[in-house]
Amino acid sequence: MHVRRRRKGRGQALVEFALVFPLFALLLFGLIDLGRYVYVTNAFNQAAREAARFGSVEQYAFSCPASVPLVSQDRFTCTKAIAQLRLSGYTFDATASTVTCSDGTPPTPNSRTAAKCRANDLLLVYLTSGTGANQFRFFTPIIGQLVAPPTIVGQAQVAVQ
Repeated sequence: MHVRRRRKGRGQALVEFALVFPLFALLLFGLIDLGRYVYVTNAFNQAAREAARFGSVEQYAFSCPASVPLVSQDRFTCTKAIAQLRLSGYTFDATASTVTCSDGTPPTPNSRTAAKCRANDLLLVYLTSGTGANQFRFFTPIIGQLVAPPTIVGQAQVAVQ
């Protein structure tokens, strides 16, 4: 059996594909970008949780990363260094990111220094993505031009043991 095609419909499928493909590609790569954003946000939160857990126990001085000089090894600097190690492949803004210790009394908790942080205080870790080269950027061209680069935040609080 031989199927005859009309001459008018020869390039119709190619034209339809050419019209639909850019929209499909934009949707596909937009979903990939969204997945990257969710992954990096989860990585920041996980790094904050792990760093807060590390800083909440008294053994931080014995397992502080080698990248921290011996003279500046306190609870806060070791906790920040652990957060940076947990964020493999991505860096946070060290000046905007903070590690603090407070007694947790509402409405205005009293902040404590690293040396005076004691049991049942709250250790708060706040990580934020940087600006410039460290800033998260969308790879999809149209989305990257329409949406401003987001600031990614990871935070955690743990009771000091």
